[in-house]
Amino acid sequence: MKKSVLFFLSLVSALGPTLAAAGPVRLQVDFSKPDGTWNMPALALGQGGLQGDPMIAPHIKEIRQLRPRTIRLFLSEYYRIYAARDTYDWTKLDRELRAVRATGARPTLSLAMKPPVLYPVVDHFVVHPNNYEEWERLCEALARHCLERGFEVAAWEVGNEPDIGEMGGTPHYFRSAADYNQFYTRTVAGLLRGDPEAQVGGPAVASADSFLVEGLIEYCATQGVPLHFLSWHLYSDSPAAHAANVAKQRARLARFPQLGNVKLFISEWNMDLMRPNLAPGFQPCFVLETMRRYAEAGLDMAAYYHIRDCFVDPADFDWMSPGGRRFMAHWWNTMPQYSALFDHHGRVRPAWYAFRLLGQLEGPRYTVEGEQGGIRAIAGDGDGYKHLIVWRYGDHDPEENEVRLAIAGVNGRNCRVVQLDSAAPVNNIRVIHFGRAEDLGNVPLRLKPWDVRWIEIE
Repeated sequence: MKKSVLFFLSLVSALGPTLAAAGPVRLQVDFSKPDGTWNMPALALGQGGLQGDPMIAPHIKEIRQLRPRTIRLFLSEYYRIYAARDTYDWTKLDRELRAVRATGARPTLSLAMKPPVLYPVVDHFVVHPNNYEEWERLCEALARHCLERGFEVAAWEVGNEPDIGEMGGTPHYFRSAADYNQFYTRTVAGLLRGDPEAQVGGPAVASADSFLVEGLIEYCATQGVPLHFLSWHLYSDSPAAHAANVAKQRARLARFPQLGNVKLFISEWNMDLMRPNLAPGFQPCFVLETMRRYAEAGLDMAAYYHIRDCFVDPADFDWMSPGGRRFMAHWWNTMPQYSALFDHHGRVRPAWYAFRLLGQLEGPRYTVEGEQGGIRAIAGDGDGYKHLIVWRYGDHDPEENEVRLAIAGVNGRNCRVVQLDSAAPVNNIRVIHFGRAEDLGNVPLRLKPWDVRWIEIE
């Protein structure tokens, strides 16, 4: 017993300083000292290749509030732009591109089409058209049409998840880098004839480590084929994993100095699709944490996938095999969906508010000191206001963490503290304090795991 008591006392003694040091996390920011500007990686969104009916138009006003710089669309076969040889029908595509422009964003187009006249056999392993000259003319006409209509396409992406085929909602499954490189070369040749200023890239792979990535890099570097951006996808609950891919791709490009200006695009990203963290506050907190890491990593574009869940009609996917159509219908019509900003019925999810907060950071940024553990923060300007966003990332400790603020450079201004309550069925944001900015130090923020607070200073 004596040994047990002595062990307990020694343990208390050893932990004493740690316990004594535990207390509020104290965040400090001086809004009179800007430190650069925010460049949240070309705040971008994407819309899945789900239907030829309007997907963007029902939410133009809500999307505009997020201020995306670009919206990535699948240019899938349901748009039917090339139903007969040398005959173009831009009706459905133009309608969707007009909706994108109405949000204030520029479109990024992922070419995932297989016109039947060029691909008479439905097989995702058939990757080359039966007439490459005609395919190039189609790509040329497409790029010229978008240029002349003033759609201001931000980027042209060759393919979508060509490393997994129909499982990625795409009609192409490339089993060799040589095949993809040939397809890429002929596609961008047509696009650049239609619009010499077009930004072209790929390979938009499902895995950042796909053999298509290094194959395309080396090919473009040694053959002089244009590569303006390198793109890939990731669905993971780990913000660190998302950021790590940026460094990995940059290292691959660094082997070829002639590709020093190639940009880095994550053209689809979100939390894990198979086993997502379903805590109500996780997704918006995950958005803030991941976007911050992207900004710190110097990423050029990150397109969150996606805007709106939509039911699919298998008849729209006649360019897929019967198995591919069944997969699409089961995944989108039957399986629970968590990734979009709006659900199947157009109801907003809490992640929308995370992007709304980030969309305000369009001016100077300010250094926030004092972060500890999962307590994270970013500060910036926007719309004539000062903004401080604080969140608690991680759920290892269910107890509340207290955060105290020390804010300088804004004395005499009004401020409000807003809570993002992801569990609320409606009114996910609400004001929990209003007062003078200099009094914020007396207003403790109590954050549970995945909590988000937004401080706006007039």
